[in-house]
Amino acid sequence: MQLRESSYSPSRYRALAVVAVLLQIALAPQISIAGGTVNFMLALAIVLSLTFEPHSAVFIGFFSGLFFDLTSSAPVGLMSLLLTVTSFGVSSAAHGALGGFTRESVRFAVIAIMAVNLLYGLCLFLMGVQTDLIWALFGHGIASTVLDALVAVLFLMASGSGSSQRGFSARTRPGRNTRYKVLK
Repeated sequence: MQLRESSYSPSRYRALAVVAVLLQIALAPQISIAGGTVNFMLALAIVLSLTFEPHSAVFIGFFSGLFFDLTSSAPVGLMSLLLTVTSFGVSSAAHGALGGFTRESVRFAVIAIMAVNLLYGLCLFLMGVQTDLIWALFGHGIASTVLDALVAVLFLMASGSGSSQRGFSARTRPGRNTRYKVLK
């Protein structure tokens, strides 16, 4: 069952993907705060996974992760694997209905980004790329999560408001957003 309205705009998502690719190439290598690096492709994959169905989200996650792997000094395939699995999980949990800037979409995005960054740090430690587990998880993992979450919030804001992407029964009265019809 598809919950999106006809207000779906593929050009908006294409533009968001192009911006993320350009930022990943030009800006990501330059930004490092408290040991954390920004991953625009992770934020893009999670934001698009909230909107798209699982079969599309898997492809988005795979190619976003592969692009990150090819533009960074990390082992090739690790981020691709993590983003493929995470995109499928996020899309399955969101059912393609949480796109846009809402509390639920921000919550989903931050939790997914934290899980990917902590798993990424743990995998780097297990492969011997990182030598300190505490630094891999808390230094790199948490600092990267904060940076990626800020980017994801910006991407969610750019992807539109959540009320225009909700299903046919969504109410948009102030303070009473619900999927269920209200009896009068």
